[in-house]
Amino acid sequence: MLNPERELSKEQLKVVYEGEGPCLVLSGPGSGKTKTLVYRAAYLIKKGVPPSKILLLTFTKKAAKEMLSRIKLLAGREGERVCGGTFHHVGNLYLKEYAKEVGYSPGFVIFDEEDSRNLLSIILKEKGRSGLVKAPVVQKIISLSVNSQTTIEETLDEFFPYLDEGVKELTEEIAREYEKRKKKCNVVDYDDLLLKWNEILSLSEIGKKISSDFSYILVDEYQDTNLLQDKIVEKLSAVNRNIMVVGDDAQSIYSFRAANIRNILDFPKKYEGVKIFKLETNYRSTPEILEAANRLIVNNTEKLEKKLRPALSPGKEPAIRDFSTPYEQARFVVDMVERRDPSQVAVLFRAHYQAIELEMELVKRGVPYALRGGPRFFEKFHVKDLLAFLRVALNYRDEASWYRLLTRLEGVGDVHARKIIETLSRYNNLEEIFLQKKKISDSLSRVPAQGLLAFLDALEKVDKEKIEDSIATFMDDFYSKYLEYNFENAKERKSDLKRIRELADSYSTIEEMLDDFSLSEDYREEESGVVTLSSIHQAKGLEWETVFIISLREGNFPHNKSLEEGMLEEERRLLYVAITRCKKELFLTYPRYDAKDKNFSYPSIFLREIKGEDHLIEEVDEDIDDDGWEYF
Repeated sequence: MLNPERELSKEQLKVVYEGEGPCLVLSGPGSGKTKTLVYRAAYLIKKGVPPSKILLLTFTKKAAKEMLSRIKLLAGREGERVCGGTFHHVGNLYLKEYAKEVGYSPGFVIFDEEDSRNLLSIILKEKGRSGLVKAPVVQKIISLSVNSQTTIEETLDEFFPYLDEGVKELTEEIAREYEKRKKKCNVVDYDDLLLKWNEILSLSEIGKKISSDFSYILVDEYQDTNLLQDKIVEKLSAVNRNIMVVGDDAQSIYSFRAANIRNILDFPKKYEGVKIFKLETNYRSTPEILEAANRLIVNNTEKLEKKLRPALSPGKEPAIRDFSTPYEQARFVVDMVERRDPSQVAVLFRAHYQAIELEMELVKRGVPYALRGGPRFFEKFHVKDLLAFLRVALNYRDEASWYRLLTRLEGVGDVHARKIIETLSRYNNLEEIFLQKKKISDSLSRVPAQGLLAFLDALEKVDKEKIEDSIATFMDDFYSKYLEYNFENAKERKSDLKRIRELADSYSTIEEMLDDFSLSEDYREEESGVVTLSSIHQAKGLEWETVFIISLREGNFPHNKSLEEGMLEEERRLLYVAITRCKKELFLTYPRYDAKDKNFSYPSIFLREIKGEDHLIEEVDEDIDDDGWEYF
């Protein structure tokens, strides 16, 4: 039964009742934006607007399904006729209807990411260039170019500056052939669903008709839209101008996916007569947590003014604590986790490599945990490659590790790898292999021979008691280029490996380190009732009673690269998102010692902003337990 006055706050009711014309709803975290959007749609139906004239656009299937089902509960069976879904879902519907208008035949097929990579691989092989760059990298470049509406060259300059000029020229050539091949095969990829929808809307008569079809358009999470999606929304709303976008500029954290914060920041400038509503009442977090979030985000200059207000009663103050090393930080966090309901606890971090010590400590103590958004650290593809390299240096008879590494070499597949392993098995030790490495390599064709020789050169430099140097050799002489030309997230992978290099400082030998790491590899968490470990990006939209945000020191958070690339404000928004995941207990921690630089580092500038002081945070005696927290 629809009863907005009983279910909604005054600020939510204003959105529901007064949302005519262009509207921007600034919705703070925990402010009930989904509920408000659902009630707005149900109210329009009750008012007599045909449900088929309402368009609801979201970013995930899960969100779309939830909102459409809730509209049905409020509006009855009429709610089933609301047109809604993800941008890509709705784009697909229009492409099916107007395929011929943009050069496709009815009955086209949609490629998933794997299909797309396979076609790109075929094109690269046909041109004899598969050794220069791999399909996943080319795929990512093309996708970012489409979604950010920039040229291939501009995309490479912004997101892949480390790739050389030859790759730029090749990618442009491959992108043209890829587009031609898709048309020939009558297939579209995921990005085409947006690109072709935008082209359809750009056709004068058809675009005007589609825009006329919708009396009201509601868009969720507008801060996450890219430039292409922004253009689509603008064209959809051109006729009736009843466009309501809901979002929070302070939670715009996906620029690496081509999300453009300017879309929401410039919305009031783009739409004449815009109404701005603010959902500032937070129903999730205590006043003390919201105060920390407000103190932080006020330091951003590119923002729309908004201040979170609490609906809950006062609770515990957020707390800061510093530690000498990441290991001490990990031990303390696990101590605290063991005193709480693990299912209500999350440990959040800027990047996964910052949680390695924490993972190891949880495993040692037998505390089950779940890692959101990917494999555990020691199960990652590139981490296992490094460990395989060190294992071969320790035990040259480790056939599985040899096979793993050899198949990373250009021109070496299953057959070549097994042939090389058979040859190597004839020798008694690595020293004999190194003496004959030129002879062994020469038995192969030119490309795999060059790769094998470079690999054996790197392996020969390994010093079992100088682990950091051995890892540096693995990266510099063998693996960095492999990552850059094979993976679109090469920088992130290299950061992970650098973190292991830092960890190596605490071990005397490779054998000792591998023994410790193997314990982490073999551990598996239980299905439920576990503490959550998550990157902040993966935690967006979730909430927990207790949240730890770790490694809040300069160089880690904000990351050094963000300062170099002018991304400090997005880093601040990222921490804002992390803080507002917390309902009751917020703990902010950082280690003083920087293992990479072998010196002591400062606490994050963000901690100083939250405290509202100009001087550094006072150090706390690390031997004090619970009472050693420093409160705001």
